[in-house]
Amino acid sequence: MISMQEPFIRFYLFMTCWLFLAGGCTEERTTLPAIPQFAAPDKFKQGGVNWQREERLSGSDAAVLSRFFEIQPGMAGSPAVAGTPVIYHGVQNRKRFYWMQGTVDGPLWSYVEFSRGHYQFREGTGNPYRSDAQ
Repeated sequence: MISMQEPFIRFYLFMTCWLFLAGGCTEERTTLPAIPQFAAPDKFKQGGVNWQREERLSGSDAAVLSRFFEIQPGMAGSPAVAGTPVIYHGVQNRKRFYWMQGTVDGPLWSYVEFSRGHYQFREGTGNPYRSDAQ
């Protein structure tokens, strides 16, 4: 058993506990950078195509998206296409399905486009709805 009557031992024990409490109990504050948010616009123009936002997923939209996942089964369950997409339609039966995710570096987006019977998958960072004029 340690005798606490020695002044040096008491001082050493007190300083050790104080340093532990002072250093280990400080509150860490990390300020994350502000992540720009991009609200899905009602319409935008990109690549010479006017895109109009759909209110909800229609039966034909679901069929187009289901066919994409049949052709690309590895994409099913991917974080890039997680959640409910924002849907846009363009001229000549074009469709785009957008997914947005926030990251520390900013917004990460992906979309599946159906146009003229073909599918295209793209992903990137920043504002996915940037119009031709911007």
